[in-house]
Formats: sequence, structure tokens, C-alpha cells
Amino acid sequence: MNNTKVKLWTNQYLIIILLSLIMFVSFYMITAGFPIYVATISENPAIAGIMTTTLMTASLITRFFASIIIQKINMKLLLIISLLYFIGTIALTFVNDSIGFLIVIRALQGIGFCMLTNLVFTISSTIVPKSRLGEGIVFFAMSTSLGTTIGPLIAISYLANFSFQSMMILTLGLMAFSFVCSLFTKNTKVEKEHPKERNKEPFYKYMFDKRVLLPSILVAFNYMTIAGIVNFMGAFGKEINVGASISQFFIAQGITMVIIRSFSGKIFDKFGHRILIIPAAVSGAVGLVVLGFSTNMIMVLLSGVLFGIAFAILHPIIQAWALTLVPPEKKATANSMLLIFIDSGLAIGSVGLGFIASIVGYGMTFSFSAVLMILILIIYLIGSKKMTVYNDN
Repeated sequence: MNNTKVKLWTNQYLIIILLSLIMFVSFYMITAGFPIYVATISENPAIAGIMTTTLMTASLITRFFASIIIQKINMKLLLIISLLYFIGTIALTFVNDSIGFLIVIRALQGIGFCMLTNLVFTISSTIVPKSRLGEGIVFFAMSTSLGTTIGPLIAISYLANFSFQSMMILTLGLMAFSFVCSLFTKNTKVEKEHPKERNKEPFYKYMFDKRVLLPSILVAFNYMTIAGIVNFMGAFGKEINVGASISQFFIAQGITMVIIRSFSGKIFDKFGHRILIIPAAVSGAVGLVVLGFSTNMIMVLLSGVLFGIAFAILHPIIQAWALTLVPPEKKATANSMLLIFIDSGLAIGSVGLGFIASIVGYGMTFSFSAVLMILILIIYLIGSKKMTVYNDN
């Protein structure tokens, strides 16, 4: 790895991290708030599930085309347009509160959030110095992870005391702040190796690059395990008679994540991905087994720390590794593929592990999902030997 010390915390890097953090907080406030709001206007709990499914479907479909659009259009302009579009979808919630109309809005928001996530992931990976790619990607991932944690906490607390409409006004303000941040970004350009040849490439090559397939499969397995934890942790708390105290798992996981990510990127830049991914997968597998056999909060907290190590390392380090496998102009394609597989992993994990849980219970489901971490380890050990870093020299 290149050990040249260059500046990471530039103005552009700080702006994109701040923009992303506020954007993710806003989106997950809306995501957590919609089911609560729907419960007040409909007696059918399945409606909230339909809205989430609609959002994920629209986002997943859009991801197949997002990388093409990003590679064809000025990224700063596209970021500004996408933020304005998403702000518009929030404003539409004040027009009509019928279930059908709200489902359409969620589909529109899925399209917008897909474009925004692809953009900020691509911009961040482009402005980060190559010699500090791991460190830059890890800190950026920390901002998005904090956003996904803070957003639901704010929404649940806020809606306990105030109206959904006032929360949407708050998200409008937050997204407006992200929009202002976007005005201070610079258009990020990447030099293409052979521009004429690139323009003649078939359509599918903008959406898919086989060099990123292995990392994409690994993050999919990782997010299958995350889906199980997010969806079934509350029910597991009741199963082992600790109730709401089970939420302390996420506190242990979050603290561990912040600590590990504070230095894991530097390790990647200096020593590579192997020294991180192998122990992370092992720690994740052990953590899931411990969680599955937990009978008290001490075991739950221990599992939170062990799984937190995997949570902190696997996604950002695999992403950083994937970006070293492709030329600069294919970073949008690489990020889009990773996000497609993340969405797919969340969807498959939610359904598949839910089916297993209905048969064997939540504890055994967590223990069984440790197999996914073992698969990550095995596939990585076999497949990574054949992967070569892209050399642009």
C-alpha cells in the first residue's frame, strides 16, 4: 500500500461527510416515522410493510441505472437536482394523506434516496486520496452509520410528543441544510483511460463489473446477518425475558463501532484488507453464536461488542478494497453494485431469517446466521487470492 501522507480532512471531504450525515438522519427519521404515522390513519399494520417494500423496490430498481447516470452527468449538478427532488417528495406529504398517495411518495423517495446514496458514496470515494482510501471510506461510513442510528431515535422520541407533519417540517429544514452544503461542493471529475473506447462500451458495463462481484457477495452476506438483528432483536428480548433492556446490544455495538473505525482505516491503508476482514468475520460469527445462546444481559452485551467489531470493519473495508480493484471511472459502478447487493442482502435476510425464526425461535436463528459469517470468511479466503489491485501507473 502507498504510505504517502497526504491531507484527508479537506474542506470538500468535511462538506460531503456533513451533508451525508444530515441526509441520512433525515431519511431515517422519515423511515421510522412513517410506520408510526400510518398506524394513526389506518388500522391495517400491513400498510406500513407495504410502504417499506415499495421504498426498497423502487430504490433497488433505480440502482441498476444510477451508476450510468452518474457517469454521464456532472456530479455536483446531479447532487443538487437529487436533493431538490427529495425535498419535493417531502413537501408532497402535506398535499394528501391518503394511503395510496403516501405509497406513491415512498416509491418516489426510494428513487431519490437511491440517487443520493450512490452520489455521496461515489463523490466521497473520489475525493479521498488514494494513499488514505481505507481511512477516508471508514470515516465516511461512520457518518452514514451514525445517521441511520440517530434518525430513528429522533423520530420515535419526537413523535411521542409532536405531530408527524411538524416532524416532516423538521426534515425539510435538515434536507435544506444538506442542499446548502451541496452548493459548496466541487464537481468531481475522474480521468478516463481511453475516453473513446469507454463511450463505445455496451450498456451493461456501466451497471456491472465482474471485478467487484466477490466484494459485493461478501457485503450481501454481511447485511443478511444485520437484517436479522435489526428485525428480531426486540422479539428476542421478550424471548429471553429481558424486555426493552435488549436495546443495550445496539449501544455496545455502536460504541465498539466508533472505537474500531477510529483506527481500522489506517490499518487498511498500511497493511491491506486481509488483516482486518479475517478477524472481523471470526468475531462476527462468535458474536452471533453468543447472542443466540444469551440468557442474560452480560452475554447480550458481550455479543454486541463481538458483533460490533464485524459491523465496524466488514462493510467499509470491503468497500475500500472493492474500489482498489477498478479504475477511477468505474467507482460509480462499483459503489452501485455494492449498494444493490446490500439492499438485496437486507431483503433476503429479513425474509429468510424470519422464516427460520418461525421454526426454531429467535435465539437459534441468530446462532444459525453465524454460518453467513463463516461463508464470508471461506469465500473471502478462496476468492481474494485471485483478486488483483488495479494499477493505474
